[in-house]
Amino acid sequence: MAPKIKLQRVGAKNKPKYRIIVQEERAKLNGSVIEILGQYNPRKEPSLFEFDKEKMEKWIKNGAQPTEKVRILLGKAGVLPPVDLQSLTKRKSKSQQEEQPAAAGEAPKEGGAAAEEKPAEPKPEEEAK
Repeated sequence: MAPKIKLQRVGAKNKPKYRIIVQEERAKLNGSVIEILGQYNPRKEPSLFEFDKEKMEKWIKNGAQPTEKVRILLGKAGVLPPVDLQSLTKRKSKSQQEEQPAAAGEAPKEGGAAAEEKPAEPKPEEEAK
């Protein structure tokens, strides 16, 4: 398994603080940590992002993949090339996710388009015969 560079939340309720850690890709978030590289506090103004640059570069050279948020932070810090934030896909809110299927009402549901069609009514000529 490949190691990942992740954020691990350590703050209290409504006061998030994060550790920047190296962890196996499939390990639980609060599972075993290989190494702690730094910390991130988004609540401070300006936000605090401290890390050991030498350790970070060593792990990246050894094949550790940063998560999307860590990749953005490392781009801002100058360790990796900056990320174009406009090209990233944005998450949709729950209300937008619920509206999308309703707005696309023409989309066929289970059974395809044939399931929505009503059975053909006999033509008047066929009834006369």
